Amino acid sequence: MEMEISHPLLLASLLLPFTWLLLRLLSVSPRERSGGHGRRIPSPPALPVSGHLYLLKKPLHRSLAALAARYGAGAGLLHLRFGAKPVVLVTSPAVADECFTAHDVALAGRPGLASRRLLTDDCPAIGMCNYGPLWRQLRRLATVHALCAHRLAAAAAARDAEARAMAARLWRAGPGGAVAVKATAYQFVANAIMAMVAGQRMPEEQVLRFKAMTEAGLAAAGAANRHDSLPLLRLLDFGRTRRRLAGLARARRQFGQSILDDYRRRHPRGADAKETASRTMIGDLLRSPEVLDDVVMSSVCLSLLQAGTDTSSSTIEWAMALLLNNPDVLRKAASEIRSVVGASRLLQESDLAGLPYLRCVITETLRLKPLAPNHIPHEASRDCVVAGYAVARGTMVLVDVYSMQRDPDVWEEPERFMPERFMDGGEVGAGESRWMMPFGMGRRRCPGEGLALRTVGIALGVMVQCFEWERVGGKEVDMSEGSGLTMPMAVPLVAMCRPRAEMATLLQAL
Repeated sequence: MEMEISHPLLLASLLLPFTWLLLRLLSVSPRERSGGHGRRIPSPPALPVSGHLYLLKKPLHRSLAALAARYGAGAGLLHLRFGAKPVVLVTSPAVADECFTAHDVALAGRPGLASRRLLTDDCPAIGMCNYGPLWRQLRRLATVHALCAHRLAAAAAARDAEARAMAARLWRAGPGGAVAVKATAYQFVANAIMAMVAGQRMPEEQVLRFKAMTEAGLAAAGAANRHDSLPLLRLLDFGRTRRRLAGLARARRQFGQSILDDYRRRHPRGADAKETASRTMIGDLLRSPEVLDDVVMSSVCLSLLQAGTDTSSSTIEWAMALLLNNPDVLRKAASEIRSVVGASRLLQESDLAGLPYLRCVITETLRLKPLAPNHIPHEASRDCVVAGYAVARGTMVLVDVYSMQRDPDVWEEPERFMPERFMDGGEVGAGESRWMMPFGMGRRRCPGEGLALRTVGIALGVMVQCFEWERVGGKEVDMSEGSGLTMPMAVPLVAMCRPRAEMATLLQAL
């Protein structure tokens, strides 16, 4: 039933808290806004109630970078207000280093936004979980049973197998066919991670459902979500946001539970102890002497799947787009793979250590197109002073990684795709000493960095080794950035794919 707001008393009851909030915001003193100590952070002019939301446009990371350049130059910090929520944007590498070293614990929290509570409270994700015992447990389980160096090395064969399956799918698509790069990469990454988690692959229709669910969740988790920032919108539930988020949370919870239930059906009680095949994360969790309920186990599984699939597949897509717009770099990467691996076998994960230029291509992609241009938002759990400026408890902290990794004072020709900047006499080196943080810093640094670099490396390497790639119609690839926590391409990449002549026999045998 639709809410009726024409009655004067009901309208007044809705406007009363709104009016109180307006008066409260207008009456806050500068000393209160500064937390009572330290200098005040530079800030653009704000509107009552909505704060700086009127200044924000899509994509958010570019809008924030423009505001920082205009109002916060030299300070390293910019103060904003998303409705009633205070926000600090970190714009300086030195300040970012201070935030996640000296103030790492104080800034390790996650904002308690309404959308995140609706999406993940019943089945928390590692990246979104607030700092505390539950987060430590989830992160420890994911690291020990999937993301440590030993377990990553043990799962290399599964990733090699998925790379072969991806090459076979591209071969079967026929010569000269148009390929949706992210969809291809997503299927590879999802199945590679699923093999680690549960020892099986996902059917294609399940991959598509999971992809749609993940992308909808990432879109709802944006830092400047107006439903989170303006209480009146939440009260009236414009666009039925609450219902949509509740539906996503239910689908997410059911998907996680279905992974556990399916594993139990395939491995009846007692069978796990005799398992001789490659170990899986679920198998380890079920055998663990630590008593773990289904919510914890499904949370760890979903965290790996949701965080790893979208970010890694987006990075593969961005890398391929950059290579297509820079054919000399593409030829150089293909030449390196041909000289090291040859054409008699498919590139394997163990070959990546001997392909420094391919690694530089990936690093340069992460510099220009970071996994999350403003990172997952942090929140201050207590008052602190950063770079001489007061940051009050409850402040959301965003990091402008996108702009800092394009700083012309640090990087030569920062807008240019130039993997050579990370080479030193033919070896990876010099550029890596410069400031980059595509995976974050401090205790909330992404624990899946090693997995991401491996999956992106093997997928991109096999694509370049086995196939010749061309732009559709010879037109420059549109490099516009879309909106979202993980910065997708505004126009998904479609490219022409043709098997290399020297790889035809090998591909036919896959």
